[in-house]
Amino acid sequence: MNHKFINLKNLIFVFIIIAVFHNFNSARNFYSIIQKDYNQRLVNSYEFCRNESIGFLDYIKKKYKINNSIVVKNFFISPDPSWFFLDSQLNQTVSDKIILLGYKENQIINFKNKEGFYISEDIKFLKKIKKISFFVKKKSEKKISFTIYQSFYGENKSIYKSDLIDLKIGENIINLNLDILNSFNNSKMIIKFGNVNSDKNFVIDDVNLFIPNEIDLSKRVIFEKYKNCYLVSKNG
Repeated sequence: MNHKFINLKNLIFVFIIIAVFHNFNSARNFYSIIQKDYNQRLVNSYEFCRNESIGFLDYIKKKYKINNSIVVKNFFISPDPSWFFLDSQLNQTVSDKIILLGYKENQIINFKNKEGFYISEDIKFLKKIKKISFFVKKKSEKKISFTIYQSFYGENKSIYKSDLIDLKIGENIINLNLDILNSFNNSKMIIKFGNVNSDKNFVIDDVNLFIPNEIDLSKRVIFEKYKNCYLVSKNG
């Protein structure tokens, strides 16, 4: 009788262990499904190669099995998406590759005429200006100068003022090779030409700034490219 009672107790104990183990696995599997669905929803909620470009980052992460942090340079006007590669358990950084989002070579900044000045769209990074070009439709005999500003939340900072120059009818191209110190990110550029607004003898249009390449892709290994999103070698 005692022997049967002991076997029954053991059987109940084994059954409880099996039930707990089964429930634990079920919970873990349920968590895995939820986590997988969350990751997919996260990827689907962003554009593939635009703004944070989480779709492109997810593709790179899976294809190249990147489990460490990696340098991400985002040239789109959007937050830094480096968090997508962060893992609190890993402190290493990928040393041979970097990711470029929204990168354009030979970038040209276009300007709109705003009655007395010319203004650009927002620019993520601006470290150098190679040259300026503009088209003179009408001019007087006077020489004029121009000033380039960075505009950030209403604050205009002068970064360059030219000497007096004698403009010509047609396209004017002036080499600047200008390094911009303490540049604002996500700022607009403003260009003002002397007293052009008050002097009706001057008509200037088609104003552009030319930006040198921050990264020379011809000297990098391009592992992946989709539109202007890249995975490239870190060093040229």
